[in-house]
Amino acid sequence: MNIENKNIVITGATSGIGLEFLNDFSGIPGTKIVAVGRKVENLPEADNIFPFRADVSKSEAVDELFKFAIEKMGRIDIFFANAGFAYYEKLRNATWQHIDSIFQTNVISPIYSLSKMIELNQSTEFMHIITCSVVGRMPFLGYSLYTGTKYALDGFNSAMQYEMPPNGHLMLVYPVATYTGFFQRASDSAFMPWPRQTTKDVLKAVKKGIAKNRTRVFPYPLIKPILYLMNTFPFVLKIYLSIQKKNQIKAASQ
Repeated sequence: MNIENKNIVITGATSGIGLEFLNDFSGIPGTKIVAVGRKVENLPEADNIFPFRADVSKSEAVDELFKFAIEKMGRIDIFFANAGFAYYEKLRNATWQHIDSIFQTNVISPIYSLSKMIELNQSTEFMHIITCSVVGRMPFLGYSLYTGTKYALDGFNSAMQYEMPPNGHLMLVYPVATYTGFFQRASDSAFMPWPRQTTKDVLKAVKKGIAKNRTRVFPYPLIKPILYLMNTFPFVLKIYLSIQKKNQIKAASQ
């Protein structure tokens, strides 16, 4: 799919990966973008950017988002479900609301948005992009609930590829640890694991994925062989997690 002259929705657009995409996509000829977030006052101002304040973990907010986007742009060609968050914790006596909150935002909202995109685009070509994570393919210490949400998305993608209409494209993005405020929001003591990348690395890979209608995009070049080694030789994963655990303990003590 060509990004030029496309109408785009980006959730989680006020910071990190979402803001990187907003700044880049808004400069592409003919694009119109609805930029979604809780702090829209942080968004750049441009004639083709339409801010929308919303908590996308709520179905009524997503319904209002689609209504707003259609009013402003007439149609939605690309929906980038980028909003998400993590807890950095040991799971102990968690409340129902604590668990429900992360699954509503990270899993249910992007899937619900996809169903609305399918309903909206009966014959026109469209693309639905979901920010997953490399932890959708491998576990990571301290992020059990977050990892669970990303494994859920990965499994959904595997099945949904066989159910997508011919005019629709579903693509999941699997970033490694990215230089944003993500880990600081998860916890004051959260450790940023290796490997690492920038938001521009993610942007570059996703733009290539859009052009080729990919179903999965792994922005970090070496992550596929790393995952292969961990899946083929489980001791490699154990060594990696052991090193990361030591780094977490060290970071927490500083």
